Amino acid sequence: MAKAIAPADLVIHVLNVGFGDNILVEFPADRYGMRSYGLVDCCDAEKTRGYVQRLMALRPANPRFAFVCATHPHADHIRGILPLLQDPLHRPLEFWDSGFRHNSQTYCRILEALAGTAESATVKMQRMSAGMELYFGQVRVTVLSPSIALRNRYGTYGVDINNASIVLRLEHHKEEVLLMESHEYRGAAEPEAVRRAGQGVVILAGDAEFDSWAHVTQDFPRLERSGSDPLVKKMVNYLACAAIKVAHHGSMHSTPLDVYEKMAPELAIVSTAQEQSTSTVAGRTLTRAMFPHASATIALEECGAQVVTTDGSYEAAQRPELAHPGSIVVVVPPGGPSRWAKMADAAGEVPTPLGEV
Repeated sequence: MAKAIAPADLVIHVLNVGFGDNILVEFPADRYGMRSYGLVDCCDAEKTRGYVQRLMALRPANPRFAFVCATHPHADHIRGILPLLQDPLHRPLEFWDSGFRHNSQTYCRILEALAGTAESATVKMQRMSAGMELYFGQVRVTVLSPSIALRNRYGTYGVDINNASIVLRLEHHKEEVLLMESHEYRGAAEPEAVRRAGQGVVILAGDAEFDSWAHVTQDFPRLERSGSDPLVKKMVNYLACAAIKVAHHGSMHSTPLDVYEKMAPELAIVSTAQEQSTSTVAGRTLTRAMFPHASATIALEECGAQVVTTDGSYEAAQRPELAHPGSIVVVVPPGGPSRWAKMADAAGEVPTPLGEV
């Protein structure tokens, strides 16, 4: 797997921050050789800043983030965002929000910064919903969740904060996405448009749980079309992907098996610090690992995915050579297939970026 990262590659960095999410999206270089960054959740601002500075020493990039996305307002996803909104070097151009309002001080201070008179008030705020698409050259970012149905029920009727999570689908193509789509209207077939294998797709699932995935599978179904003379079958599977950042740290309430079957990921990344739970049920005492939970890892194994965790807990029994804490880097060339590597950094340590994976 020791292949250099090319300027055209999309790179996803899932940083090891213990129990939390902190994902840096490194977009392919533009025509001037400059990369740009997006940040999906931020648990540790200092680790993020230190890592970005080391990345920029390897590959030229705009230090100001194209966006910072708060998938939902839980502290393990947003506690590092406010320092970045106040940082003149890395302050994002946009802040992406699920619209689920929360009364925590951490979240309220973020909103106050965005609405205040400081320079951070110049950051454009976007409320994300299923179906929205954003374009970064050859990369299309599609919002899979939250659905409009859940958004309209926020704060009532049982929509909890995890099911308000933003879920993002990153799709990397061999040419500009807008030009690629125009081919269909000129009568030219474009094989990539049918997403036949999902080789260039990565899904970042926040903490989405069952209610959220029920709407995702309705909004983004697997479609088939058949005819005769001769029989023609064309499949569009919007959820097929090469890699997924597993929802809710791989908890028992994360993603159902049937959704993983539609995704069929080759790699499943769990950002976590393992915890155990002891409970008494029907007179029996149960002690079980929670993050990831066996129900999540078994479902992923059933679909053929390689599971890898930032704390090394799952790998201890499955792949001992990876049973150490470390950030995980996924490299997606235009159109795929992807490749990945695990570093060896502790939760509070800034890793040296991989020049090769």
